[in-house]
Amino acid sequence: MATRSSPSRSSGGGAARGASSAKSQIVAMLKADHKKAKKAFKDFEKLDPHEDPESCQALVEQTLAEIEVHAELEEQVFYPAARGAIKDEDLMDEAEVEHMTAKVLIEQLKGMGPEDAKFAATFKVLGEYINHHVQEEEGEMFRQLAAKGADWDAVLAEMTSQRERLMTEKGLPMESEASESRSAGASGRRSAGAPRSSARGASETRPQASSRSTKSSSDKP
Repeated sequence: MATRSSPSRSSGGGAARGASSAKSQIVAMLKADHKKAKKAFKDFEKLDPHEDPESCQALVEQTLAEIEVHAELEEQVFYPAARGAIKDEDLMDEAEVEHMTAKVLIEQLKGMGPEDAKFAATFKVLGEYINHHVQEEEGEMFRQLAAKGADWDAVLAEMTSQRERLMTEKGLPMESEASESRSAGASGRRSAGAPRSSARGASETRPQASSRSTKSSSDKP
């Protein structure tokens, strides 16, 4: 009798571990996006839109695209699943409202350029909204997620597939491509050994995806 019930427990335990692992991978994916966004807003503080408008424009446009990918993944896949695995419905509602507010600022920024007086201020305010949103998700939502209540394996598969599609649509590099770019930049810096090469390698990891920034560069005398 014991041998009959043992496989059942083992099977159930394996399923639980699988769900927990998938949930952990999803949370890790979202946290990595959060970390990247927070770094982008800090990097922007070091730039001057008047002295280096092209770098500012490129940084803002890539950050907006990355936030849009992250937001769509949460809204279309993660949040619906999380509602079945979390007890605090108000927390989920607040997160969706925060997304709506961030989208308003994103649309405003898409119509602006470094020459606009409120360009920097608008991006900084967006950063404040994003930082608050990150604190809510990582400090409360992610902690409350249960392994049960959602098919986390299916959610992970869908998020991964959708992420690849969205990043391709927006011209963003996949993580493997970004890692290769960073490695190439680091190798170039070691061989050259010059500060200017180091700065150039860092900038190459953030592609110039913007038509606005390309036009700005070509219009210079």
